[in-house]
Amino acid sequence: MPSLSAQIVQVGQLFASPFVVEAPSYQRSFAWSSDEAAQLLDDISSAIEEAQARETSGYFLGTMLFIDRDGAPSRRARPRSRALRVLEVVDGFQRLTTLTILFCVVRDLADADGPTQARLQAAIQANPARPRLALRPSEDKFFDAFVRLPGATRVSGSKDGLAPAETRILEVRDHFVTTLENCGGAELQRLADFLLDQCCAVMVATTDIDRAHRMFTVLNATGKPLARNDILKAVLFGDVPANAAPRCMAIWNDAETRLGTQFESLFSHIRAMYGRPGGQVISGIVGICASEGGAQAFIEKILQPAVGIYCDIRNAQHAGSPSSAGIAGHLRYLNWHSFADWIPAAMLWWVKKGDDVRGLERFLARLDRLAFGVRVLGIGGTKRARRFGAVIAAVREDRDLSAPGSPLEFSRQELRTIHHNLRDLHARNASAAKQLLLRLAEAKGDAQWLAPDDDLTVEHVLPRTIRASSEWRHWYPDPEEREQCTESLGNLVLVTKAQNDKAGNHDLARKLEVYFNTRGAPAVAINEGLRGKREWKAADIRVREAEMYQLIERLWQFGFAPPKAEAGVAAQGKPAGGAQKRVPAPTLAET
Repeated sequence: MPSLSAQIVQVGQLFASPFVVEAPSYQRSFAWSSDEAAQLLDDISSAIEEAQARETSGYFLGTMLFIDRDGAPSRRARPRSRALRVLEVVDGFQRLTTLTILFCVVRDLADADGPTQARLQAAIQANPARPRLALRPSEDKFFDAFVRLPGATRVSGSKDGLAPAETRILEVRDHFVTTLENCGGAELQRLADFLLDQCCAVMVATTDIDRAHRMFTVLNATGKPLARNDILKAVLFGDVPANAAPRCMAIWNDAETRLGTQFESLFSHIRAMYGRPGGQVISGIVGICASEGGAQAFIEKILQPAVGIYCDIRNAQHAGSPSSAGIAGHLRYLNWHSFADWIPAAMLWWVKKGDDVRGLERFLARLDRLAFGVRVLGIGGTKRARRFGAVIAAVREDRDLSAPGSPLEFSRQELRTIHHNLRDLHARNASAAKQLLLRLAEAKGDAQWLAPDDDLTVEHVLPRTIRASSEWRHWYPDPEEREQCTESLGNLVLVTKAQNDKAGNHDLARKLEVYFNTRGAPAVAINEGLRGKREWKAADIRVREAEMYQLIERLWQFGFAPPKAEAGVAAQGKPAGGAQKRVPAPTLAET
């Protein structure tokens, strides 16, 4: 008879002896993007805060399903040659891989001699010859080189020619590095300890593959889980007076119809709007009801107006005012972000002062600036939530948001960091770089047909990898200058994925042919400066970079001074006498 076991285990127990986990041949490749990984890290960061406040303890990762190879009847007859217990992961591979990437990033960022290192290394590597989690052979060697080996998360990897799963591994890795690289040693150790000791999962193990398949089907396709808003509905309507119940039910049903799958998210935003950013959503909403006069008052005075505003925010729409186009534009850009921390602040301002449409437009413009700046700074998770939480508190308390020290403003050091990070933004955060280029393209004259999820991709004109015999070697003989120029904003264009694949690592003439003569490809405004070019040298890149900084300053007023002209540098960035000179990028303006 095939055996079956189920138990709750800490992550530190699952990623420890005697277990090693392997991805079987039928397991799909790594499929999580940086969005899912960011959500997992955000959830864990919130759980750490809640645990510190003694509101909860731990974080539940769900059920994971394994085939226990060493427990199978066919294996019991032979003597076990090793102490390790091999588990084939059927359900949970994406979570386990993402956790391993997170372990490796924290390991490489933390103090090499700290107590965290030994625990993390044991969770990453069972012994010198055996990783704790082994991907499929086609991906495991890449995983070793760019994630698993000590220091590998700091290895820069070109995404050219990679398989989709390898690209996603790099994107998740780089997101974790960007989010955590400014954390101190104590904070990293706290994260590592929480991951290993207070994150848990239900570990279901069977020795029979057919049973594992049936269980996988049951876990993923059977039944409908009770949503949080279903629980809230039962709790709240138990407190609504009978004579008000029909009206409240009509408001609730209308909200469900209008918002659909986003209805549940609305309650998280309402909780944050009214000063309960941490803890559990259900208890937070119940607390708001108690302070606002009961469930009926909550539904009629808070939920009903919030629904309409949330719909407008998510649909990026506003009508009836000369400011409406500006409001809708800023909402559209804010919705490009993968995070939603800005939404409660926008909703609260709208609820309190929505009749002041000019003021709403100005507030959303500053919120847009804050959200993009936070993205460039690499602030994520708990720190990002705190930053927007400070804006929510200021709006709730009617503080002057234009006063010095406003949470909508950046410190001078933050502005310096924004300026520094923009220099190689694509290497730091590819999705943020694409978003920036889309914004600059619209600012340069493109209509609002661009979006982050369209077919456009970022292409490096000066390739990251070049042949020894190419013209690029002649134009960029200095490897250090070549690397700086490659990652410069001035070297980036927006093209379709098909164009990106065709352009590859070719010489300039071939690239321009692909950019401007591919049938059916869109003409993107920020690419036009390259049309007709015969050379693409460092001075050309710096001139274009400076033009982009001017557009950035026009959009967000980060305080960049215009670049100072250098002697011998002509208007088009071509040095007098043929000598190659660096065109300076804008600097932070002195105040």
